[in-house]
Amino acid sequence: MLIVAYHAARNLPDRALHRRRHSAARRRVSEMSRPRSILVVCHGNICRSPYLHAVLQRALPDIRVSSAGFIGRDRRVPFVSLEVSARRGIDLSRFRSQSLTPENVRAADLIIVMEANQARYMERVFGVRPERLFIAGDLDPARSATRAIQDPWMQSVHVFESAFDRLDRTAATLVAALNH
Repeated sequence: MLIVAYHAARNLPDRALHRRRHSAARRRVSEMSRPRSILVVCHGNICRSPYLHAVLQRALPDIRVSSAGFIGRDRRVPFVSLEVSARRGIDLSRFRSQSLTPENVRAADLIIVMEANQARYMERVFGVRPERLFIAGDLDPARSATRAIQDPWMQSVHVFESAFDRLDRTAATLVAALNH
């Protein structure tokens, strides 16, 4: 029973503050000048960020979209990710992971991360100003158990589908706000 209560309370602030964070993120995007480049970041750059990268690049052809991760480079997207993204009209078969570097961070006008701790890291280590940085879950209009977009790595197809659903909603919000 204690474990159930812990899990229910653990992400309560994320759920309670979601509407406010979503409105603030949407407003920040709509008030900023149109970015020339967007960098999407996740832990390994093989599941979440490649998918959002591809969705945004398709929806915003006039903006240079790239993605990177905190670890590894030149890795392929997992098979289950290829399957789920292909069903959504996205081909990630040629994608190879890239490492986060000071150069690709500096080159981006807008940076999207998957988790709050990644945002803090980007601010602390790379000196990214908060106005250039967005947590993907804040752009998702649907309230979720947590602010973070769950990492589907080594998870079931259902987890990939759920993460990609959230990323699709995130992309739709971002595109609508940029095209206002």
